Amino acid sequence: MRMPEELDLATADGTVEQGYAAIARHTRLVLLDLTGTSFCDARGLSVFTRIANRSEATGCRCGLIAPQPPVARVLRISGLDARIPVFATIGDALAHLGPCTPQPPSHP
Repeated sequence: MRMPEELDLATADGTVEQGYAAIARHTRLVLLDLTGTSFCDARGLSVFTRIANRSEATGCRCGLIAPQPPVARVLRISGLDARIPVFATIGDALAHLGPCTPQPPSHP
């Protein structure tokens, strides 16, 4: 899934909804492509966290692909790069994230 050029208040909610829609299609792996993303604020970090949390809750995996230096810096400072795997390429992500079985979402 390609991320917008700027991940901020204006783009966050729509991006999360796109991620949730991908997961709802029983996707086993969600890769967030950051190659064209040059800006990410706290709302952008929330996008990554919310999509990763939903992925995990349904038995899917999530990874971040090729963050540009400003975005990589924000991921590093926030520690989110330790929470969600970051890969240089889609090929690297596919090689490291093995297959998984989607699970139906649990309801409290």
